[in-house]
Amino acid sequence: MKRLPAALLAFVVCMGLSGCQPSRSQQPTSAKTPSGEQLPNVLIFITDDQRAGTLDALPSVKRHFQQQGVSFPNAYATTPICCPSRATIMSGRYAHNHKVRYFQPYKLDQRSTLQQALVEAGYRTGFFGKYLNGWSLPDDPPYFDQWAVFPQSTPEIYRGGRWNTDGVVREIQSYWTHFLRRRVESFLSSQDRAEDASPWLLYVSVPAPHPPIVVEPRYEDASVPVWKPNPAQFDDASNKPHYVSGRTTRECDLQCGRRLRRAQYRALLSVDDLIARVFAKLKSLGESRDTLSFFTSDNGIHWGEFGLAGKRYPYRSSVRVPLLMRWPRRVRPRIDKRLVANLDIAATVFDAAKIVSADTDGRSLLKRWSRRRLLLEHWGVPKVPQWASLVTKRFQYIEYYKDSKSSKPFAKEYYNLRKDEWQLENLLAGKSSTLGKKRLSTLHYHLKHDRQCLGSSCP
Repeated sequence: MKRLPAALLAFVVCMGLSGCQPSRSQQPTSAKTPSGEQLPNVLIFITDDQRAGTLDALPSVKRHFQQQGVSFPNAYATTPICCPSRATIMSGRYAHNHKVRYFQPYKLDQRSTLQQALVEAGYRTGFFGKYLNGWSLPDDPPYFDQWAVFPQSTPEIYRGGRWNTDGVVREIQSYWTHFLRRRVESFLSSQDRAEDASPWLLYVSVPAPHPPIVVEPRYEDASVPVWKPNPAQFDDASNKPHYVSGRTTRECDLQCGRRLRRAQYRALLSVDDLIARVFAKLKSLGESRDTLSFFTSDNGIHWGEFGLAGKRYPYRSSVRVPLLMRWPRRVRPRIDKRLVANLDIAATVFDAAKIVSADTDGRSLLKRWSRRRLLLEHWGVPKVPQWASLVTKRFQYIEYYKDSKSSKPFAKEYYNLRKDEWQLENLLAGKSSTLGKKRLSTLHYHLKHDRQCLGSSCP
């Protein structure tokens, strides 16, 4: 499809947070920058609870992203829980800045999101799949032209469930993949037929592989890669803080981890089918080379490491996620070992779309830079206290706090990631420490600063 230039119309900012949709007549329709450069389409795939190192279940993702794009093996979710992480992807902000700290979707200022900025830049927008946990289903997601959304992953959603589809709440009777595929393909076809041929932003946010999982019937007995337990799944967690080491029973043992991994891999096969169909549709429309695409997850998940299940923890199983990017003819295929995070996605899109006024806490993955450290943060929930962490390629430092107002930690952890990638030895456990007071003081100072950072002051 060839895009034609069009005049830029005035955009009226919509002040409401729910049920607020700017009319298309109020939105600009320019497909090019003032210099005549064509703007890319933007496609963002988001999985749910997929940890790093699980691409073996996704041959289409490996082909389209890993072989034809950029892989980021040192990628993190800055707050490892669904709603805050998704708000970070949408805003390019740390959770302490976008204010979504748990299932609080209405705290996100929708006027500062990626979708709002791209609407103002002349993009058409679509969102299909999981939106923000806690979102009221009858409320329409702001700044989208087309959508089919649900607020959280449940067994019912895997089978169909209730969705808000373009403002109408309806019951879906088919497995989620098939419904989502039809809606995504319909969106792409409608953009191809559009008279002004504007570029588009498309989120495809799938419920898989979030547990409890309902595997698509044809994959119920599918074979998965051989299970190789890692050392952390045998660890007694005795040198961890008391909220981990003091548990009388393991949340998830080796058998639990094996079962969860198998179910997640099988659920991801359906995700891969969907992604294959989306790229086939893009190719048929002649749009695959003009589309900047991302693949990531909102957070990782534990498979029994230290006896733990779920996410929310500062450990690598929970905070590390897959992150891949492709932009044919613009980005050469490679492995990029920089320290990156989900907050860098929005910054990258703003860079590609030439939106210079947008301000984020992240950095464009299209530019050259070196990041020495990242901030990870989480506000407490039952069984998991509030924590904040500094992570680099060499180490991870963690502090735990009694409440959000406290800057004095009641527990600390430090791991040498080059020697101890599975975080078996907390170098701050017990009375003795291999780290000097000056080193600890410096780490605490940096962490205190980063917990309050904004924009360019963020690591």
